[in-house]
Amino acid sequence: MRLSILDPSDFKFLSTEDSCAHYGEYTSGGGFGASETNQQIINLKKSPTASAAQLHWKARAISYWGQVILTSAGLNLDVCATEVTFVPIPCSKPTGHPEYDDRMLQVMTYVAQRKQGIDVRPLLTQSVVRDAQHQGNRSDPAGLAATLQLNMAYLQPPLRPCVIVVDDVITRGASFAAAKSIISGLPGVRVVHGMFLAKTVHAPIEWPEFVEGDEAL
Repeated sequence: MRLSILDPSDFKFLSTEDSCAHYGEYTSGGGFGASETNQQIINLKKSPTASAAQLHWKARAISYWGQVILTSAGLNLDVCATEVTFVPIPCSKPTGHPEYDDRMLQVMTYVAQRKQGIDVRPLLTQSVVRDAQHQGNRSDPAGLAATLQLNMAYLQPPLRPCVIVVDDVITRGASFAAAKSIISGLPGVRVVHGMFLAKTVHAPIEWPEFVEGDEAL
């Protein structure tokens, strides 16, 4: 799996100036069977209140994606170890909520524990309970930004010149745009990029085979 550049024009809330990349492709509605990426994303998103058996697969997914970041082409970890601060996107629930899920922080912590110098900071926190973006009630960047808080404790030491916002799946780009609007302009930050475990794709429509004599669609 390789980190690949995203075309901003494919995502509603990305601008032409945005620089984002992804690893896999998540097929919307495809379920576990669509691909290895689908399986590992679904496992990663399992609720913290799930059964011990389900959480076993969540833990496996955390290490899977950590290894993807550590071993895949496209991300220079030696440069990241000196020039980059990674900021995980928080989940849709605030700290202390039963459904609070710091999965992206766990993925990046896995990476930092295995690559010296990687700087990971939970700079953004969710201030109120909201619906998860993937559950259908999608907010725009302004609406998401209004629910996020900046954790000032993580501004020291100063952020590195490049901040990479990390999330599991990009569908429209709203979460990245919200995070970027808060992080851009912070002391020391020159550029904000986005890195996603997967981008959403949609399975092609399978039209019924046309047989001569059938009525046209």
